Amino acid sequence: MEVIRPMRTECEPAPRLDEAHEPTPAATAEIRAAVRALLAQWRIVGTAAEDVLLVVHELVANVVDHARTPFRLAVKLCGPVVKVSVHDESCRPIVVRPLDPESTRGRGLPLIAAIADCWGCQEQPDGKTVWAAIPV
Repeated sequence: MEVIRPMRTECEPAPRLDEAHEPTPAATAEIRAAVRALLAQWRIVGTAAEDVLLVVHELVANVVDHARTPFRLAVKLCGPVVKVSVHDESCRPIVVRPLDPESTRGRGLPLIAAIADCWGCQEQPDGKTVWAAIPV
């Protein structure tokens, strides 16, 4: 599965989230609350909001569990999609594993691929940015 491609950046001048975080389990709950409040400002509710929150959770959990570096989360409204990106300081490439119904882990990226219109990973000299565009 090829997922590495640049993310288009044209977005609304609406409120957005762009924050730095430490890779702690507590960050996930704090981020979820902030993103839920932002989605409410944009009047995005129901299944669309839950899809965005799930993608945010999975991207942040990947940084906390695997990269273990400080990270920056950005959430932007871009027309009919919400763009979520997480930049971490790890140069290790992402690994998309085949879905194993017996495993209790390893479902994050396939789940993101199923929810998002598109997603990808941009490798940079200071780490990588994993992003997704979720239809709302």
